[in-house]
Amino acid sequence: MKISSNTSKLIEELSHYSSSKLKNIPELSLLVELAENSKKDKLFHDIQFTAKYLNGLGKILQSNVALNTQKKPGSNGEVPPTAEEAREKIMGEYKANIIKFTNYLKDLIIDADDTDRKEIEEKYLALSRSSMVNLTTLIYDLSWLKRFLNSKR
Repeated sequence: MKISSNTSKLIEELSHYSSSKLKNIPELSLLVELAENSKKDKLFHDIQFTAKYLNGLGKILQSNVALNTQKKPGSNGEVPPTAEEAREKIMGEYKANIIKFTNYLKDLIIDADDTDRKEIEEKYLALSRSSMVNLTTLIYDLSWLKRFLNSKR
C-alpha cells in the first residue's frame, strides 16, 4: 500500500516525539493508512487505547511493584489480595485485552491488500513465540501513538 504524505509526516513527528523508540515503522504506517482509507477511526482509536492499556499492564507484570505491596485491610474490613492473587488478576486482564487487541487488528486489516494482510498476520497474529514478541513491540509503538495524539489535544 502506498503511504500518504500525511501518514509519513505523522510517523516522522511520532518518531521524534518518542526519541526514535519506534520498532515497527512500516507496519505502523500501514495501520495508520488503513484506518484513514477505510474510515475506521473509531476502531483505530480502540486499537490505540487497548495498546496503551496493555503496555501499562505489561509494565506492571514485569516490575512486580504493585504485586509485592501489601495494603492494610480496607475500611470495610476486606482483606487485600495476596501478591499471587493480584498477579493472576492482572494476568487475566492482560490475556483478555490481548484477545481484544488482536481481534481489533484483524478487523482493521480486512481492508488491506492480500500481501499486506498476510504480512501482518504472519508477523503479529500467528500462534508463535516470535509473533507474540512482535505483537508486544507493535503494542508498544501504538501506545506511543496514543500518547502523541493525546499530547496534541
